Amino acid sequence: MIIGSLLWDNENRKQWRENDLSCKDGFRVYLPIRYGRLSTSEKRKNTYTMVFSNICYSKGYGLGAGWILPIIAEIKSFDDLKREAQKMGKAEGFNNGLFSRWGSVALLLNPNKKIDSAIKDEWRKLLSSNKYKTSLMNAHLKSEKSAIDSNGFLAIRWPKEITLEGKLEDMDFLIATVTEPKLNGKYPTVYQIADAMKRAGYYDYFLKNRQYGITTFQDERILRRILKCC
Repeated sequence: MIIGSLLWDNENRKQWRENDLSCKDGFRVYLPIRYGRLSTSEKRKNTYTMVFSNICYSKGYGLGAGWILPIIAEIKSFDDLKREAQKMGKAEGFNNGLFSRWGSVALLLNPNKKIDSAIKDEWRKLLSSNKYKTSLMNAHLKSEKSAIDSNGFLAIRWPKEITLEGKLEDMDFLIATVTEPKLNGKYPTVYQIADAMKRAGYYDYFLKNRQYGITTFQDERILRRILKCC
């Protein structure tokens, strides 16, 4: 499950997508995503990037759209699952392939399928070494449920397909990367998000996301603000 630049950024990611994911079989789903991480990296230039946020399910907000790209390799064991999770984490930039100070790989199991409990137990053990998990969980607003739990599971609802083709029904699990929101007691406003791009003169992340069909409930208002500022 992909949001943001993992879908389109070619730096350290193109080879992963081409070798390990079936991009031609990808499809879009509704996801609780919004702009909420102020990226101080040289690449993103102090602009906001996407995060998962359960507050998007609340009235007055709304869901965005991201992508599901099936894994090419057949998953026959937990070791196979672990290997694919590490590949995704490395593409995201996590130091050991599973987590870093600012994010973690997370697993979402299909609630409509009977999943071997051993898979859950092994995943808990695998993510138990994440010493940053408490700060990652606490980075979300106190009024919302964290997007990742203490065992490394993605704590959002099983998504719904936008085109309703039934592809998601057969999947046992989804792997995603959860990045830490950077909030000062609240999520950034549309004005703050747009104005940060204006100050930096950097719009690529926002525009590329839209180009590739990755959107949030804030997008149209952000775009209007950008056009007004310019």
